[in-house]
Amino acid sequence: MNFSLARLRSALERRVPQAAPLRLFFRDDDVDEDEPTLRRLLKLFAELNTPINLGVIPGRLTALCAELLAEFAGAAPAMLELNQHGWRHTNHEREGRKCEFGPSRTYAEQLADIAQGRERMTEAFGPNWFPVFVPPWNRCTEDTYRAIDHLGFRALSGKRRGSVTGYRFEEISITLDIYRWNGGARLKSPEEVIDDLIAQLSAQQTIGVALHHKVMDERALSFLASLLDTLASHPTAHFHTFQSLLKSSYVEPEVAPRP
Repeated sequence: MNFSLARLRSALERRVPQAAPLRLFFRDDDVDEDEPTLRRLLKLFAELNTPINLGVIPGRLTALCAELLAEFAGAAPAMLELNQHGWRHTNHEREGRKCEFGPSRTYAEQLADIAQGRERMTEAFGPNWFPVFVPPWNRCTEDTYRAIDHLGFRALSGKRRGSVTGYRFEEISITLDIYRWNGGARLKSPEEVIDDLIAQLSAQQTIGVALHHKVMDERALSFLASLLDTLASHPTAHFHTFQSLLKSSYVEPEVAPRP
């Protein structure tokens, strides 16, 4: 791992000092219960004074988890941003890939669920959450875009980039997942993650990293801590929440839609 981190430091140092700042954000999904893994992740980001976005599942949010998030957000509001991760993270598709807001659901059904989720987020956190919609499994449809636009969400954060236009919200999607999911969750090797990061350093200005506290063990947390420390050591690397990205006049790079 040390060799891979050294390669990342070298790649960061090769960035032209006058280049635009490298913008990074971290998004942890599936937040619904007060779990030891969630507490460890929040403690890590707090200790490193690094912001993190949390995708909260409103229809599954427990009172204890809401209290935990309110406590951390109250202690450092600029470091912890709460966003809406679907409604109940339920698959409604009988065939094909899992999706809560997929082609089998009408606009009215999607709008109703997303509105319920927004109401639950406001009930739990008042004004202390930021209206970014994170679709479960990073998938949704055009009707989802219409619904979140109608409900006033500021951004959509999925996985596909550069494909959503004509709406009032921005698309700020992840570009890297530290896990692979075929056949179950498996942490990628440090070499693979850092290879991907280095490739993205020269290809784009904003990098979004997906985290998953429910499957993260001590090995994953240790690697993440080293990665954050390495990135933070470079002066052109700036860490963001979705809200701070939008305040910095975020413009989504033009990326050709994937087939």
